[in-house]
Amino acid sequence: MEERRKWLRDAGILVMVLIAIIGIAAAEQEDRYDVTGEIEAVSGTEADASETESLSSDRQCGGYRYRILADDTVEVTAYEGSETTLFIPAYMEDKAVTVIGPAAFKGNGTVQRIYLPPGAMEIGEEAFAGCKELQDIYITETVERIGERAMADCPLLEEIVFPEAVSRIESMTCQGDTGLRQVTIQPGVSGIAEDAFAECDALRLVYGESGFAQCYAQENDFVYVDMERIREEGNLVW
Repeated sequence: MEERRKWLRDAGILVMVLIAIIGIAAAEQEDRYDVTGEIEAVSGTEADASETESLSSDRQCGGYRYRILADDTVEVTAYEGSETTLFIPAYMEDKAVTVIGPAAFKGNGTVQRIYLPPGAMEIGEEAFAGCKELQDIYITETVERIGERAMADCPLLEEIVFPEAVSRIESMTCQGDTGLRQVTIQPGVSGIAEDAFAECDALRLVYGESGFAQCYAQENDFVYVDMERIREEGNLVW
């Protein structure tokens, strides 16, 4: 009987030792997986950061600096050339140019005429501000947003046509354009900041074909010219 008790006691001890060994092994395995997971997470974070850096880094093509946006389109960030007439490319690296970035052409002293690319959707704040020689800017119909002071302090700019897709003309968009004589406000425009045309002392004519444009002209003592009537009657409207 005593031998049997001893045997049971030894067997119990052995079972407890085995359980402890199994527990230690399982804990080590879990720790290994945790470390692997952390490594994978860190690697993923580094990859994401690398991708973000790649997207945000400026690149160069000709006189243009640009970057690739998250939607795989291009934002022009600067122009370092000296051409007087610019046709901003529609594509760079086979990717559509959709944004003219903030201050991209600010202070340029040589450009006289700028043609935005078809497919451009946004003109950033101060994109063309301070272009002292700029006389003409052709904004494509695809542009939906024009930022504050986008064309401010351009004294030789005489006329601007705001495209149909633009719903609001922002604050100081054309501030200080002392040579600006006329603007065309399309029916899509439903809001104009009070100081959008501040210090535009030569501005006299507002072309439009909507009640909003007419009201804006009347409220600011501008001459309103109905584009729809011009199309129907020609110069007889005068």
